[in-house]
Amino acid sequence: MTRLNVHYLGERVGTLAEARGGIVFEYDPNFVRSGHDLSPLQLPLGPGVRQRDDRPSMRLPGLFEDSLPDLWGKRVMTGWFQQHGTPEHAITPFAMLAYVGTRGMGALTYEPAHEPDEGGGAISLSQLHAAAEGIDQGGPVNLDALAAVGTSAGGAQPKALIALPKEAGHPILGGAGVIPPTYDAWMVKFDVSPDCTTGPMEEAYAQMARAAGIDVPETRLLETQNEGTRRQNFAVKRFDRKDGVRIHHHTLAGMTHTGGGDLSYEMLLRVTLRVTSDERQVWHAYRRAVFNVLASNRDDHGKNHGFLYEGRQWRLGPAYDLTFSSPQRLQERGMSIAGKRKSVGRAELLELAETQALDRREASTIINETSGAIAHWRAFARQAGVPGQKAGEVERLLLGPQWDMSP
Repeated sequence: MTRLNVHYLGERVGTLAEARGGIVFEYDPNFVRSGHDLSPLQLPLGPGVRQRDDRPSMRLPGLFEDSLPDLWGKRVMTGWFQQHGTPEHAITPFAMLAYVGTRGMGALTYEPAHEPDEGGGAISLSQLHAAAEGIDQGGPVNLDALAAVGTSAGGAQPKALIALPKEAGHPILGGAGVIPPTYDAWMVKFDVSPDCTTGPMEEAYAQMARAAGIDVPETRLLETQNEGTRRQNFAVKRFDRKDGVRIHHHTLAGMTHTGGGDLSYEMLLRVTLRVTSDERQVWHAYRRAVFNVLASNRDDHGKNHGFLYEGRQWRLGPAYDLTFSSPQRLQERGMSIAGKRKSVGRAELLELAETQALDRREASTIINETSGAIAHWRAFARQAGVPGQKAGEVERLLLGPQWDMSP
C-alpha cells in the first residue's frame, strides 16, 4: 500500500492511500477537531475512509487534484521523471503529488516528497524561456532547471514560479520553495506566440478588468531575449502567498467535482453564496461573468475560478487567466450561462442575475460599467504594448457589430 501524508500549515490533514486499485483518503482525528473545512462540498470534515467515486478509481478528490500541475507542468514532470529513471506507467497521481511535495500552489503539502532539487537561487528568465521553447521543439532540454522552478495549477502555457525582489538591484530567484522576506512570490508565463503578443495581451486584459471593477492581482511584464527575439512575458503576483504564509486555494471544478460541459455561471454564483454566505461575494462573481462575456474571455472553465480560505473564512479568489479569445478559435465558452455556450449576451447575463435572485437594476449597472471599461480597450492595449494591428483586430470584435451580444 502506498501512502502520502497531507499537511496544511503544519497540521496533518490526513492520509491518502492507494489500496485495491483505488485511491482513498482519511482525515486525521485531530484535524477534524481543528474545524478547518478545506473542501466543504465534496470532502467535508468527518471520520471514515473516503474515495472520490462510487467504485475504486485512481482519481484524486478535488481537494488534492487542485495541487497537481497543469498541462504544461505535467509535460515537465513527465520528462523529469523519465530522465530520472521512472517509466511513464509509474507516474501515478501519488507520484505527481510527491513531486509537488512542499512546492505546490496553495497551502497543502505532501510527504514523503520526491521533489526536484531546490530552485531558490538566482535564475535567468531568458534561459528558462529558451528551455521552455526547447520542449516544444523537441531538442535537448534542461528539465532539472524547469522542474526546480515549479509550475502552477492552471493553463497550458509555459510558466515558472519565481521570486521578485521588493527593491531594485537584486536578482530574480526561483520561487517554488521558501521565499526570502525581501522578495515576493510571482508566476511568469513565457510568451511563445509567433507574433510575441501573448504577454502584452494578457497585461492589457488585466488592466481592463481592474477598470471594470474585477479583483485582479498585481501584474507586470518581464522581458526576455532569445536569439535576437525580444519578448514581454506576463507575470502575476501570487495570491496564494502573503508575507511568507501559504493561503489555501480551491478551484470551482475541484470543490464541486465538476468539469467539462457540466459547469455554469449559475453554479459559480450558487457555490459562492454557499461557501461564503456573503451576497457581496456573489456580486463579485456576477461581475466576473459579465466581464468574461463582454471581453470575450471564452477560456473561462472551472479551473479558472477559485476560492481562498484564510482566517477560517472563504471568499472568492482573484480573477486570473483573463485574455481574448475569438469565437472562431473557441466556439464555445468554458462555462454556460442560461444554458448557452454560444451567442451569449446581455439577455443571458440578466437572466443569470434573475435566476440567482440578484437585483436586475444592479445587474444592468454592472453590465453598463463593464461595457464602459471595455470601450477604452485601445488605451489599455497601447499601455501594455499590444501592436496596433492586433489591438485593432480585437477592437473590431469587442466594439464593432456585437457578434456575442445578440439580445
